[in-house]
Amino acid sequence: MTGYHVTTQRKLARCTQTGAILSPVRFWQYRDSAVAWARRTGRTVILEIAPTESYPLPDHKPRGHARWTPELVRRWIKL
Repeated sequence: MTGYHVTTQRKLARCTQTGAILSPVRFWQYRDSAVAWARRTGRTVILEIAPTESYPLPDHKPRGHARWTPELVRRWIKL
């Protein structure tokens, strides 16, 4: 599954230094949802990730768009 993680430049620098996005990693299933969340929160970095295991975040609506993975994410593409 492809997903989109929204973060800041500062947190991206930490991820680059450690070599991973530490779990739990929250992400959006759709790019449009990630872009909307980035605007809403003021975060400027969107990363495309591909976790193998993920679960829906129960407190987000519409259901199923926001997800999380218990994996360490070691590969990403900055959009």
